[in-house]
Amino acid sequence: MLKKIYILLFLLSATIINAQHYPTYSQYIINGLSINPAYAGRNNVLDVTAAHRRQWVGFNGAPVTTSFNMNTPLKIKSISVGLSVIDDKIGPFNNQIINGIYAYRIKFRQFKLSFGIQNGVVISQVNYDWLLRNQQQDVLINGQRIVNIGFLSGAGAYLHNKNLFVGLSAPYLVNTLNANFLKENPILLTGGYFIGMDRDHGIKPSLLIRYIHNSPVSGDINLNYYYKSQFGIGVSYRTNNSLIALTEFGINNQLRICYSYDCELNRLKKYQYGSHEILLRYYFGYSVNAKNPRSMFL
Repeated sequence: MLKKIYILLFLLSATIINAQHYPTYSQYIINGLSINPAYAGRNNVLDVTAAHRRQWVGFNGAPVTTSFNMNTPLKIKSISVGLSVIDDKIGPFNNQIINGIYAYRIKFRQFKLSFGIQNGVVISQVNYDWLLRNQQQDVLINGQRIVNIGFLSGAGAYLHNKNLFVGLSAPYLVNTLNANFLKENPILLTGGYFIGMDRDHGIKPSLLIRYIHNSPVSGDINLNYYYKSQFGIGVSYRTNNSLIALTEFGINNQLRICYSYDCELNRLKKYQYGSHEILLRYYFGYSVNAKNPRSMFL
C-alpha cells in the first residue's frame, strides 16, 4: 500500500508538470470535438456525444474523465457551433472545463476545410482532505479546498472529404489559470484515410501526434476494420505507453456505442488493471447516403 502511495504521488507530480496536461482519450477520432474545435459540424447534423474514461483501474487516485459534447451546423451551412463540457479528476484535483465552440467551413476543391475556435472557463479544485498526511490534524490544510477559475481559448483546423481527414489543433492555446493544470499547451496533429475494399468491408489507418513543450513527442498509431456501417474493430499503439483495443457498434443509423480498453506496457501494469473508455453518440438526423456509409467513420 505504501508503495502505491509513493508511486501515485510521483505520477501526480509528473502529470501536472510535464505529462497529462489535458484529459486523455483513446477514441479521439470518434470524439473529435474533444481535441479540435474545427470538428464542429463535421457530420452535417446535430450530434451529441457522451464519454466516460476510467484510467488505471485499481490504482487509488487514478484519472477519471467524463465529457459531453454537442455540435450542429446552422442554417448558414458554412457555420457550425458546439458545446464541450469536461470533468477531469486525478487524486485531490478536480477540474471542469466548459467551452463554447464556433467553426467556419469552406469548400476547397474536393475537400472541406474548417477553422474553429473555442472559448470558455476552467474551474480547478484541490481537496487536501483526500491526501494521506503524517499529521492528520494539520490545521494548515485540514478542510482546505482551493478553487481557481481561469479563462481558456483554443483553435484548430480540419480538412476532410469522404475518405480522408487531417486536423491540427491547440485546444488550450490561451490559459489564464494561475495553477499548474494545463500550464503547457499541447499541439495535436491527427490524420486518417478510409480504404474501402468493397461495398461491405473497409479499413482505416490513422494517427495522432502530440507535442508539448519540454516533453517528448508522443503519438497513437491506429488501424481499424469496418463491416458495413454497423461494426468496427481496431487496435492502437500509444508510443512507450499502452496497447489499445477499440470496438464500434451501430445500433441503427443514428445511435453508436464505442468501447476501448488500454493495456499498459510500462511498469504501471503491475499496479493497475488497464483503462476503460465508453462512448455514446447520437445523430439527430441522418444525412449519409446509405450506399456510401464510410463517411460516418471519419
